[in-house]
Amino acid sequence: MIVYRQKSYFRFHTIYVRLALSDIDGSLKSLNAKLDWIINRLNYLETVLTESQQYPEVVEFLQSLKLGTAMYGEPLKTLNRIVSARHLIESTAQKDEINKIILNYIALKGPKNISELTREVGRQRGKASRTTIRKKVKQLVDSKALMKEGTRYRLP
Repeated sequence: MIVYRQKSYFRFHTIYVRLALSDIDGSLKSLNAKLDWIINRLNYLETVLTESQQYPEVVEFLQSLKLGTAMYGEPLKTLNRIVSARHLIESTAQKDEINKIILNYIALKGPKNISELTREVGRQRGKASRTTIRKKVKQLVDSKALMKEGTRYRLP
């Protein structure tokens, strides 16, 4: 009977995590859209004030405000990559440990090449083969979990 409760809990926990991830995904997209709108509006205000050549101190303030707002963009992109990787890992096709390491590493660090992925897998598992990593990455690209950009691979 205890085993049944544990399995039941884990099923509930998995469903809850999936719901939470989808909610986070929607929130991140909303935050990115709002941040883009704010930056575009600040650009417009800066352009108008610069052309009118009035209130130079306001133009400087807007430039500082725009810079501060843009600093939030990178962490949001990183969070977005992490949520995307979590969705891919939770899918049934991506249950392999090496695939999880590859997807997590790319989600956290951005686009990487085969050598960088091989080093990371080797660091986490103790051993890694370039041939194995290349095959795993090819499978991930074929399943559209990764995209190739030159020699680097990134999340879609």
